[in-house]
Amino acid sequence: MPSRFRDDTSGPAQLSWADPSWPNFGSWTHDTLEAVPSRWSEARADVTRMNDEGDEHHGPEDIAAALTVWRNGLVNLTGVNRLINFKHSKTGTMKITAPPAQQILHGLRTTRSWWFVGTSDTESTPLEAQPALPAYTLRGAKDDKDLGPVLRSLLRKAKQEYLDRGLSVLYIALGMLEWRDIDDTAYASPLLLIPVDLTSSGPRDIPRLQVGEDDPVLNPALALRLQDLGVTLPTVVDTIADLDLAALFGEVRRAIRTREGWAVNDTVVLSCFSFHKEAMYRDLLANEALVLDHPAVRAMAIQNPNDQTDAFHFDEIQPEDIDQEAPPEDTPLVLDADSSQRACVVAAIAGRSFVMDGPPGTGKSQTIANMIGALLHAGKTVLFVSEKAAALEVVRNRLAEAGLDNYLLELHSHKASRKEVATALAHALDNIPIAPAGMDLLSRKILIKRRHQLNAYAGAMNQTREPLGYSLHAVLGLIANLEHVPAAPTPDRPPTNLTPDMLHSIREASDRLRRAWRPARTSADDGHTIG
Repeated sequence: MPSRFRDDTSGPAQLSWADPSWPNFGSWTHDTLEAVPSRWSEARADVTRMNDEGDEHHGPEDIAAALTVWRNGLVNLTGVNRLINFKHSKTGTMKITAPPAQQILHGLRTTRSWWFVGTSDTESTPLEAQPALPAYTLRGAKDDKDLGPVLRSLLRKAKQEYLDRGLSVLYIALGMLEWRDIDDTAYASPLLLIPVDLTSSGPRDIPRLQVGEDDPVLNPALALRLQDLGVTLPTVVDTIADLDLAALFGEVRRAIRTREGWAVNDTVVLSCFSFHKEAMYRDLLANEALVLDHPAVRAMAIQNPNDQTDAFHFDEIQPEDIDQEAPPEDTPLVLDADSSQRACVVAAIAGRSFVMDGPPGTGKSQTIANMIGALLHAGKTVLFVSEKAAALEVVRNRLAEAGLDNYLLELHSHKASRKEVATALAHALDNIPIAPAGMDLLSRKILIKRRHQLNAYAGAMNQTREPLGYSLHAVLGLIANLEHVPAAPTPDRPPTNLTPDMLHSIREASDRLRRAWRPARTSADDGHTIG
């Protein structure tokens, strides 16, 4: 399917597809490709069919089957998923035994910090006889000596996930659904997940808990899993300030009232959960027809080029032609770019769909920043997606340094909360960017003239010249390698008529002289008279 693939260290290689009449499928980097699930290739193998002539053939049902494999690969709805089959671990979970779930929810609304105490002094005391807890204090089902290490372990894991992928994964789960699968396997799944943060003032300090900025969510993996069993859980659309826990649990109990052995309890646990891919799953499910109709999706789902459209093919601009076909004065670049990077920017502006690939350090992030800047100049809206938050930050910082900060809306990490998004939008509306003064016409003409001169110089240096068949650049390289050779007399007349055969004869004569000169010097060094 790709029309051309080039890989060198001078700049990013291009793997190019295109059709300007279709929406741009995007420009993917090599890191993005590595993140594509291996199930894509498995799906292509699974959906292969044979036509009457024995050749591979793919129909709409094959592409739909591939999409199903990809979609199911995003979520794990088996008992391995802790959102489906929750089990306590020594350092990865903390059961909260007091206060009750409703009281915890009420306290989280105040945004106050919560302290933790262990169970060393109360583990042998019945729950109703235990001493009252101070305000904003959680009792964890851990000994005092284990309380700090477990909380610090959760803090480290949550912080690492946030730094790596910009995801908040620490939640306090209120309520647990006990249910049974069709094979009568018993499961316990957390219900309401409220994002929280742990903060610590020192390495040995017991972390404190604060409510996070995101909204509460009903366990999305559980909701998807129970749909297969004919149970529809309620949807949580309220913020934490408006949430009614008793009403929510009541709706869940009504949804499972006909299920024998199913129950809702008030268990509270603190742990790390990751379910960001469930949104992608729902999106692919809700927009299946639109996704299946996209030519890029169809191309990735099938292997036979005969079943793929040739509209993805396009001829990328070669480095030596970039100044003629896409002069820099006509391409709005916010950062420096070499010829191969400029070719990528031009393809993006033209609406081409392609993969940009290249070794580390060849300027892929800088090229992406240039693409976004050029597309903004063309009046386009650009969505830049990356699995790693660091990649987003690099591109965002490059664009901000170029003065485009007011046009950027960050939708990851804590910046995706309602408050942060509203603040960013208000800032963009209240601040009108002022474009810097452009270059005057005379300076532009001088620069264009200089570029033509430099290109002409580079062309002359690399032009193959007859009759020798070498370029001046190559000849200078050969001469540079002769630095160790003794000086020789310079010919009175330049060897302008030197041919490859003549050069070969000179080299052979020099080699014979070298072999004859070596024994002569050896004899002279031994004290013998020569001649």
